[in-house]
Amino acid sequence: MRILVTGSNGLVGTKVLEQLLANPAHQPLGAYHRERTNDFLGDFPVFWMDVTDAQDVRAALDAARPDVVIHAGAFTNVDAAERDRDLAWAINAEGTSNLAQACAERGIRLVYLSTEYVFDGTDGPYREYDPVNPLGWYAKTKHGGEQALAAAAGNWAIARTTVVYGYAPHVRSNFVLWLVGELKAGRRVRIVDDQVGSPTLADNLAQMVVALATRQRIGIFNTAGADVISRLEFSRQVAETFGLDASLIDRASTASLGQAAPRPLNAGLVMHKFRSTFPSVPILSAADGLAIVKQQFEQAGLLS
Repeated sequence: MRILVTGSNGLVGTKVLEQLLANPAHQPLGAYHRERTNDFLGDFPVFWMDVTDAQDVRAALDAARPDVVIHAGAFTNVDAAERDRDLAWAINAEGTSNLAQACAERGIRLVYLSTEYVFDGTDGPYREYDPVNPLGWYAKTKHGGEQALAAAAGNWAIARTTVVYGYAPHVRSNFVLWLVGELKAGRRVRIVDDQVGSPTLADNLAQMVVALATRQRIGIFNTAGADVISRLEFSRQVAETFGLDASLIDRASTASLGQAAPRPLNAGLVMHKFRSTFPSVPILSAADGLAIVKQQFEQAGLLS
């Protein structure tokens, strides 16, 4: 099966490619918009794609000839999306629409990475069928992408996830990488106690997404970690796992941070649907996910 991965330089894209490369039944194809930074993965066919250009999307798909596209590429900076609304919409909503229409025309299955931010966080954790109410612009753009898949009426699946963390060389920082760095340096950090979510190891998310890509299941699936916990509790688990000083973690409220974009507070994702549909795919707890990241740090020599 030929599987094209957009956002191939990112953490999730890199982990999906790792999963595909480990299985000889799959032919991974990378879709890049910028210079490739994960050459450590080895050789596989690479294609250049700008999702905001419908003609470029069609040309890339015709060159790659994938059976499935995993759309992990996105404008993911939640606060920056409030400042640069046109670009965020062009990438997350219009770009996904370009890809959805082109895939539907060619009979290509499309798996789209979305977010728990499509919910307002007043009554979580959420199931797939709960009504959405995106608050910030980033959330609205990702919901726009979800709507584009449904409108294209192709062979599609939406993978909603949240609080994605993990390690791979050259990827942009994420919450766990940032927190470990701050605590190792002995710096105090303020962590909110009123945001509840489902921390998701990127490696585990990649397993779930590949399962969705390779099996014919149409619809929305939650793809997240097993636990529904506060950001503060998760931070303390990070400190414990890495043997760092949890007393450096100060409790804060979301309102006190003055962030540009609103966050869903009482959120998190219920994993019953995915667990029953794909019983062979593990759904990791935060503790198990963090243990894997610590091992990756040790192998990379980052804890010495």
